[in-house]
Amino acid sequence: MKKMGIGLLAVLFLGLGLAAAEDGPGAPKKAGYDLIDMYIRGFQAMAAQGTTAEAFESRLRSVAVAANDAKEATAIDQVFYSRFTRILALTKLIIAPDPGNLLRPVIDREIADLLLDVTGEAVSAGPGPVAVGRVANAIAEELVNLQIYLDTLEKRQALRKKLDEGMAGSPDKK
Repeated sequence: MKKMGIGLLAVLFLGLGLAAAEDGPGAPKKAGYDLIDMYIRGFQAMAAQGTTAEAFESRLRSVAVAANDAKEATAIDQVFYSRFTRILALTKLIIAPDPGNLLRPVIDREIADLLLDVTGEAVSAGPGPVAVGRVANAIAEELVNLQIYLDTLEKRQALRKKLDEGMAGSPDKK
């Protein structure tokens, strides 16, 4: 399942082609777009050149280090970091060899949580191409959600400020 999963994810991300639509200044947006691009480029390189799970895992670690560095430098916020590193962790669980299926309960639980959180779907019974496709779709959808999060960051902050001001003037606050 792992080889099929890696292949399906690679094909999905080849077609995904999320572009960093930087529509203004802001380090959090640029750093976030760069991290998404690094993640997707790993799949694109793997599909174009072929690679082993170990080589891909090394690329994944590089993206994780970049995410940690960006978080420490406050180049990305906690929301982006948490959601992005969840994708990295799940990808690692999917591609990492698991002799004896020791991690199977953890992997199944994480996949089920991601599918439910992102797509609202329940896990289909058992491994196979349909299950792998659903996971790949959920990861792609979460990457799109992160892209939208970055694209609307300023607007979200303005809406939040407006909401907070409205709450301050509500009868319950007086």
